[in-house]
Amino acid sequence: MASDYDNQLIESVAVRRNRLLTALLYGNNPNERRWADTVKLFLFSVAVAALIAAVCVGYSFVTNLLEQNRAKQEQQQQSAAAGPGTAYDGGWAAAAGAGSESSTGPENTSIEHLSYETGAWQPWRMPTHG
Repeated sequence: MASDYDNQLIESVAVRRNRLLTALLYGNNPNERRWADTVKLFLFSVAVAALIAAVCVGYSFVTNLLEQNRAKQEQQQQSAAAGPGTAYDGGWAAAAGAGSESSTGPENTSIEHLSYETGAWQPWRMPTHG
């Protein structure tokens, strides 16, 4: 009989500790606790989904950027292998070489070596200083 009382006392102390712990962690209203758990789980799921989407978009952006750079390098290597006179520079070099400044050529001949697309110096026409 004494062991039943001891077991009952130990069980009631364990239940009380469990209730105190949950009240400390979540508050004393069980309905509010269930609602708060659900909302926390939902917000955590949304945050994880947003993180996964951001990683996918970032990976896609980086791979697309690397692919564009690789294609641009291949195009530059092919144009350099074909020779500097055959590379596309907007038609300005051909117009300047022919001596005509019609509607296809630039108005100012000081920029005839710049690329029509990017405005940068072509690799074979880089100015040398010194």
